[in-house]
Amino acid sequence: MRLRYFLLLLLLSSLVACEEDLTIDIPAGQEQLVVEGHIEQGAPPVVVLTRSRPVFAGFSPADIEASFVHGAQVVVSSGGKSYTLKEVPAAAFWPGLRRVVSEQFAIPEAQLTGNSSFIFYVYTSEELLGEVGKSYQLRISYEGRELTSSTTIPNLNPLQELFLQPHPDPEQDSLFILFYRYQDPDTLGNSVRYFTKRNSEPFYPGYFASVFNDELINGVRNLSFPLDRGESLGQEVDLDTYSYFGKGDTIVVRWAAVDIEHYRFWYTLENERNNNGSPIGSPNTTRSNINGGLGVWGGYGVTYHRIVVE
Repeated sequence: MRLRYFLLLLLLSSLVACEEDLTIDIPAGQEQLVVEGHIEQGAPPVVVLTRSRPVFAGFSPADIEASFVHGAQVVVSSGGKSYTLKEVPAAAFWPGLRRVVSEQFAIPEAQLTGNSSFIFYVYTSEELLGEVGKSYQLRISYEGRELTSSTTIPNLNPLQELFLQPHPDPEQDSLFILFYRYQDPDTLGNSVRYFTKRNSEPFYPGYFASVFNDELINGVRNLSFPLDRGESLGQEVDLDTYSYFGKGDTIVVRWAAVDIEHYRFWYTLENERNNNGSPIGSPNTTRSNINGGLGVWGGYGVTYHRIVVE
């Protein structure tokens, strides 16, 4: 026993003696332009243009604000007509623009009035409103760089109904699981991204997964699945109450049909985030649909569905 104890001390001392401070210089990658843009039916296009940032760079509101790209030429074309988007700060948002920015980026509308210390910028146009079934081409020119992309606003694909079931634990009788009933069209490739709004909260996308497609359920009727409550991606979730709603909650689901390239972006991005740091996670590359840059330009065919937890 004494010998084993002595050998253990010897091993520990040798490990301590071998410690050496290492400094690893990680080369900075080439700065790229990052796009998060969308267009939905009855609403103007919204394009947020930023610069990529080093992995270990700061992430304060001032850092984020400094990453916005100003003075780019942003053009959206559809049906043979082109629209030049203008850069608009949050203080100049009109009500319709404020609504779509709030719903897409999970920012409370009160923070988009210009009274917030954080200034949000978008490129948009009052002359263009999205239409179901139409395609939209995006072209961005900035300092000799050109980014292009294309997307479509798919046909609307609404839910049949929402319904609730109580928490399986009788001691948690104030919590409920939200379910949706859905009928998938008989054409392959239908995809959806969803958001939920609880009471006065913003619309939040699903925390672990916000997109679905019909690869395994094409044409199936009367499907019923639980739908997790959306959560802010900037905070840790409480796993004891995650996905549940409570008595008295008013729930609105933003159910948005997306095309396949738009779906692949969010699917691969969420996989990358969920596998981050996992030793058993599979390698993953986010599938951007921006040629010449990073990010996404996506169309949404949006329907809204409401239910109250009595």
